[in-house]
Amino acid sequence: MVTDHVRWVASDDAGDELLAWAADRASAGCRHLAPLVAIGRLPGGRLAVDVLRPAGTPLTTALDTLGTPTTGVAVTLSVPLLELAGAERSGALSIGTGGLDDVLVDDAGAVVLCDRPPGSEAARGTDQDGARLLVLAARVVWERTDPSDPARPLVDSAIAAALEGDAEVIRVALSHVRAAAAPRPIRWDPPAHDLLLGVPPEPPAGDTGIWAIARGVVVQGVPWGGGRRLPFRSALVGVVVSVGVSAAAVFALG
Repeated sequence: MVTDHVRWVASDDAGDELLAWAADRASAGCRHLAPLVAIGRLPGGRLAVDVLRPAGTPLTTALDTLGTPTTGVAVTLSVPLLELAGAERSGALSIGTGGLDDVLVDDAGAVVLCDRPPGSEAARGTDQDGARLLVLAARVVWERTDPSDPARPLVDSAIAAALEGDAEVIRVALSHVRAAAAPRPIRWDPPAHDLLLGVPPEPPAGDTGIWAIARGVVVQGVPWGGGRRLPFRSALVGVVVSVGVSAAAVFALG
């Protein structure tokens, strides 16, 4: 999970679309939109914007980590998505395109959309338009909740209607989501990216075999009395030095 800068460059005839998107993004100041950090022109004259893609986990991966979210957590995740979708459908906010992997959950548990600006190059053929993507993401969240939750039927049907509906239909879906439960904070441990490759796992509890003992010495150190442990590398160096000194003494005596 790495914070990254992404540069979007306007295609030859779409500078106005990118400029409108940048103007909205600069003034919105929304916690749930990847922030614009710079705008300018390249040497050839084309408009370019730099966006900060924050550290986060794609929504579907985050939901895999969370397991079955409570209704309150589903409200916390889906309300900002539907609010943004409603703003886009009403014309109050320009949102680009993207896929579900562009909807992130940051380390604080907030959803963040990292969309591709309209009029920019390198758009993917599988991308959805902004409002539809946001509603799809909200539907993914609710599909992970308990199917026996009494709020599910009404919320599911309202979100389904919002996929192709106008701003008013999205507002109706939003009202049903808000009425489902009070929002609850998301408490989770984002997936760790272990940079130490090939390190053997800790032995299971109760494993006292010779290999488990050896592994424990290498990882935790050599017991040194009083509950202390000497780092394995230091102990190994000490052994090598001792052997070398002993060998030198024997050679000298001989």
